[in-house]
Amino acid sequence: SERRRRRRPLSLATEADGAFDVLIMDAYNSDAVPTHLLTREALQLYLRKLAPRGVLLFHISNRYLDLEPVLANLAREAGICSLTKADAISPGNEVGGAASRYVIMARAQTDLCALSSNYGWVPAKTRNDLGLWTDSYSSLLKILKWHG
Repeated sequence: SERRRRRRPLSLATEADGAFDVLIMDAYNSDAVPTHLLTREALQLYLRKLAPRGVLLFHISNRYLDLEPVLANLAREAGICSLTKADAISPGNEVGGAASRYVIMARAQTDLCALSSNYGWVPAKTRNDLGLWTDSYSSLLKILKWHG
């Protein structure tokens, strides 16, 4: 049926523009980060597919890479809002555990009003030295977390 096919798209590009209230990206926690999903061109696609008051949620937990400024730089360049949050480590998972991290984006700050700092969401931090990731430029070395 049309409804079933719509829930399992093979490619986001084939979906109707403005079709989604929420897009969740959760592909960044392994050692092999798909950088093509974190570029200006990818964000432009996500925004085309997103409803006018929709939100993008990125799960960016990663032991080795700090993806927050990559997304914050993209949001700044696109003129949209971005917030970030790190969840507390679950009880019993303190040894070797790490907080889950998220970035959420919306076209307008009012679309993120419910996520005030009372819930742990704060403005995502940009980094000018990173530049802007595009389909022809990205640098994992610049976002590597150096553990001492």
